Amino acid sequence: MPWNDNAGGGGGPWGSGGGGRRGNNNNQNPWGQGPGGGRRGSGNGQGGGEPDLEQFIAGLQARIRRMFGGSGDGKGSGGPGLGLIAAGIFFVWLAWPGSAWYVVGPQQAGVVLRFGEYVRTTGAGLQFKLPVPFETVLLPEVTTTNEVAVGATPQEALMLTRDENIVEIDFVVQWRVDLTYPEGVRDFLFNIRDPQGTVKAVAESAMREVVGTTELQPIITQGRTEVARRTRQIIQDTLGSYNSGIQVLEVQLREASAPASVIDAFRDVDAARQDAERAALQATAHANQVVPEARGTAVRLQEEARGYRESVIAEAEGQASRFNQIYTEYRVAPDVTRRRIFLETMEQVLGRSELIILDQQSGGGAVPYLPLDQLGRDRSPARTQSGSSSSTGGR
Repeated sequence: MPWNDNAGGGGGPWGSGGGGRRGNNNNQNPWGQGPGGGRRGSGNGQGGGEPDLEQFIAGLQARIRRMFGGSGDGKGSGGPGLGLIAAGIFFVWLAWPGSAWYVVGPQQAGVVLRFGEYVRTTGAGLQFKLPVPFETVLLPEVTTTNEVAVGATPQEALMLTRDENIVEIDFVVQWRVDLTYPEGVRDFLFNIRDPQGTVKAVAESAMREVVGTTELQPIITQGRTEVARRTRQIIQDTLGSYNSGIQVLEVQLREASAPASVIDAFRDVDAARQDAERAALQATAHANQVVPEARGTAVRLQEEARGYRESVIAEAEGQASRFNQIYTEYRVAPDVTRRRIFLETMEQVLGRSELIILDQQSGGGAVPYLPLDQLGRDRSPARTQSGSSSSTGGR
């Protein structure tokens, strides 16, 4: 073995000596070669070709000393292990995780700072940078969806509507780091100190603004979606004005109702409102029925008045025309016209009376039975105008 191939001539790896003991007199080291020797075994003429380990280490130390400004001969230096220690420190400085290289996870972003000032943002994977302390890196999670709940306490939940009613609101805001523009991660890290607290304060303020401009009924019924949409828009606009780097994903209304302490009064008010609406609908239905009837009656009366006026005018005009015609005939034959007028007048007067005239000179004799009352009732206007002035018939 190489340990036995030394200049001591078979004393073992520790060199020759009295009885194989340590502490030889030829100033040999444990490897069988003096400090100034070259190759092992050169002293006994055997010519071994293996390199000397001590010489290799000495040469490496000399090169390291020259790298750090030393003389390279080992004299006046801090010892043979100083350069090796410095090289190890330098290697550890470069190879230590996070010093010159770092790994960014799939849900993270690498934010590189140079002497504390923002330099760049890197994506997922293995990345390199200047060693610490020149550059440091922050690894925030940027794809995680965060939630902020508002309304857990009465101070947060109770809000006043536009119609001066109290409503209890419980809602959740979902948000994450805004990756829609390149500097979103930088703004999120350096422009706001407490993201959760900031989002919660802005969300509560935005909800109070929306509720204060909305009546109670839409908030607790069909208008919940619109309230959530308007609240999300106000939150996003406010956080955008802060350059916060936060993107609001959704606002969910979990509860929107009247407070438990006033729920009975609220029900009474709601019942009264429903009664008022029902009475208004009934009044509207009654009006829809009465108004057309009144309008129809008014139109009918107007038409009847118009017809009566036209009939009166027509009758007056006819009487006047008849009078003028009679007057014309009267001027031609006054006696005949006067007698005709007398007979027609008597016919009209006597035709409406119950007086029965019997002509005793007709020679018929007495009639055993004559229903005079029925005879007067059955007399027709045509017989009255025919000019007969007597009736003697019987059965």
